[in-house]
Amino acid sequence: MSGALPCSPNCPASPSPVLDSTLATAPLPSGNFTNLNLAAPTGVSVIAVLPTNLTPMVSQWNLQVQRQIGVNQSVSLAYVGTHGARITRNYDANQQLFTTGARRFPNLGSVTTQDNSGKSDYHSLQAQYDRRVLNGLQFLGAFTWSKTIDDGCGDLDTCAPQLYTNYAIERGLSNQDQNYRLSLSSLYELPFGRGKRFAGGVSRALDYVIGGWQLNGIYTLQAGLPFSVTVDGTPGNTRADLVGKPSVNPGNITTYINAAAFAVPAKTAGGIFMAPGTSGRDILRGPGSSNMDLALFKNFSFTEQVKAQFRVQAYNLTNTPHFANPDSDLNHGTFGQINSVQPNSWRQLELGLRVTF
Repeated sequence: MSGALPCSPNCPASPSPVLDSTLATAPLPSGNFTNLNLAAPTGVSVIAVLPTNLTPMVSQWNLQVQRQIGVNQSVSLAYVGTHGARITRNYDANQQLFTTGARRFPNLGSVTTQDNSGKSDYHSLQAQYDRRVLNGLQFLGAFTWSKTIDDGCGDLDTCAPQLYTNYAIERGLSNQDQNYRLSLSSLYELPFGRGKRFAGGVSRALDYVIGGWQLNGIYTLQAGLPFSVTVDGTPGNTRADLVGKPSVNPGNITTYINAAAFAVPAKTAGGIFMAPGTSGRDILRGPGSSNMDLALFKNFSFTEQVKAQFRVQAYNLTNTPHFANPDSDLNHGTFGQINSVQPNSWRQLELGLRVTF
């Protein structure tokens, strides 16, 4: 239900068996709640929105310098920045507490809270080279070097902080940060057939065979995505302690993470973590990827109004593996291993025919 929470983000960490009256008097959602006792609810999970939430806002700024080269080429260099404020983030206001493992409201399940207090920052250097069509060839190259920082990963229940009353330790690289990306794309109309450089005077019948071919290609090289090193236990969402220099071994899919840099945080005699893990959020980066897409087009012109195009397209032409992030749970026997690739990243072929009239 929407409305006030049983506590604010700064509520005390000590367990309390008393349910806040603002929650007890909030309107019920639709459904059958005949057996629900709001004075002492049992086994109920709550979804709440803070009444102090404000509308998220984003500020953007950029500075670009562009230079034309000749009649059909240009280069540009730009700085682009963005600052996000009042960003939505979710947390469980009834999470189990460190040292005790207790909940503030023992009779309740989770209290999933939407809090618009997040912040994000993006800074980038962007370079681009553009060659417009000349003699059938067009080329575009772009490179971006950037950094994105935030203190949460948006309105996702699966992205919870270690301790919702201390978001300062959550500030780090964004889950979607990729610090570099190179993209090269080209279009080339092969110079064969009627009106072209080679065999320009062939018959229409022969032109149907050798003319109208077009080759398109896109190459992308980009960094991997960040991830955190976590541990199993109570409370959940606890990260590992940092005891050394965090690093990865690029190209090694069996021991991608330097395990010696991490340790399981201290626990009480009852097996409860005593404090949040000391390793930062998203301090390691997964493997990057290299990808080539290629397409071959054949254009037919039967009359001025009737045209056709046959396409053969290959995604990830070289079938280069695009590895996913490794298992980053320190308690797992497969910690540091990369056991999967990114979804739909394998080579795919596509045939197409388009007729316009």
